[in-house]
Amino acid sequence: MIKKISFLLAFFLLSDVVYSSTGPDVFLKESVEEISQLVTKYKDRFESDEEFLRSKMNSTVMPKLDIKLMSKIILGKKIWTNLSENQKGNFVEAFKYRMTSTYMKSITAFDGEKVIFLPYEPGKRNNIAYVKSKYLIPGGDIAVDYRLIKKSNTWKVYDIIFDGISLMKNYRADFREHVSQNGIDSLISSLKE
Repeated sequence: MIKKISFLLAFFLLSDVVYSSTGPDVFLKESVEEISQLVTKYKDRFESDEEFLRSKMNSTVMPKLDIKLMSKIILGKKIWTNLSENQKGNFVEAFKYRMTSTYMKSITAFDGEKVIFLPYEPGKRNNIAYVKSKYLIPGGDIAVDYRLIKKSNTWKVYDIIFDGISLMKNYRADFREHVSQNGIDSLISSLKE
């Protein structure tokens, strides 16, 4: 399951195009179409050149995520507000590094899988979106839902839910326990390993 989650996250996120004035469902659909083209173009190089793959992830994937918001959600208000500005910055960078390292290799597993996005229905707030999708993969379909936020006229993903399991909730439980037992600096160091 972890391998599928890693693959699906990487499958969605690697995209070269910036979408600013489209709806969240269009943003996601176009991102998936873009990944298909990008992987087709660079698949062999992604498999053999880790530095190139990491560079692509950092320049094109990570900007699609709201890493700072994800960091706040994962640590929770109590921990986040007690951190120094330096610790906040270090945690955001360490978490970004961990996300890149965890998911960059799974991008090479892409093999033309199809995704169906359900029609987006606006919520109570114009800048928050919840978009449902279904990934059609061998062995059965997987429901993948996205939580997005719009900032400066650009949509960014801040949570992905795989078959009902939130990526943020999974990280939150582990990270908060680590902080309570060993402190934030220990967690930051472990994320960089």
